[in-house]
Amino acid sequence: MALTLLLDTHVFLWALMEPRRLSRRARSLVEDQANTLVVSSASAWEIATKHHLGRLAGAEAVVAGYRRHLQRLGGIELPMTSEHALRAGAFTVAHRDPFDRMLAAQAQIEGVPLITEDRAFAAFDVACIW
Repeated sequence: MALTLLLDTHVFLWALMEPRRLSRRARSLVEDQANTLVVSSASAWEIATKHHLGRLAGAEAVVAGYRRHLQRLGGIELPMTSEHALRAGAFTVAHRDPFDRMLAAQAQIEGVPLITEDRAFAAFDVACIW
């Protein structure tokens, strides 16, 4: 059965650059061409921001050719909407990372599970796969 899956930013990067870092299940789901892989525009923002701050060594190629890398993975971009932003801003969870808050809001609103290794998403009541 084909699934629609939202990729956390680290999952997107690992799928492109270090697929062995993915769990067996995550890798299988990402590689299954029947699945629809969705990558938030917030992930592009997060990658560019962290790369600019020197916290994402080796991400130059992804930043420079983001769209090409997204297409290579077979992913589609999920734009951030005001509905997503309002949900992300309204969370009462004590989690300050704006990128995580946006991904959690998008997963909830779009009704898709998030592929992530980050256990912090459990606090957002988001279906997670790892």
